[in-house]
Amino acid sequence: MEFGGVLGATVAACWTAALMVFDVAFRRLPNALTVPPAIVALIACLLAPFLGEATLLWALLWPGLYLFSPQGVGGGDVKLALPLAMVCVISGKLPAVLVAIGVSGLLTVLMAWLSRSRTVAHGPSMLATTWLVVMYFGV
Repeated sequence: MEFGGVLGATVAACWTAALMVFDVAFRRLPNALTVPPAIVALIACLLAPFLGEATLLWALLWPGLYLFSPQGVGGGDVKLALPLAMVCVISGKLPAVLVAIGVSGLLTVLMAWLSRSRTVAHGPSMLATTWLVVMYFGV
């Protein structure tokens, strides 16, 4: 891996750790860490068809599902879902996004069951699943 790849992975790992710690501690994902990546990912999704990359539109699926879910998913999770879905789409197209959505939900249910709590942070499951998807499908 080149220096740029190592640097990018290090920044992503630090961002992931900060989001996980904050979400577990406060049950919130800070806008300062979710809004900028969400805006960049949204712009990329909207421009993608004009650049010949229409598959990037699949990145709208994960936040779209969360946005229209009746309960249980916070606004921070919706904002986080967009850049994570973008990474999944780049990694493995639609199957990667579907795996990430399903496995993150299962991990959250498992964490709730193990902690015997009705409320658990969902962000850590989303982040961990995205890392697993990228490791499986590649970049």
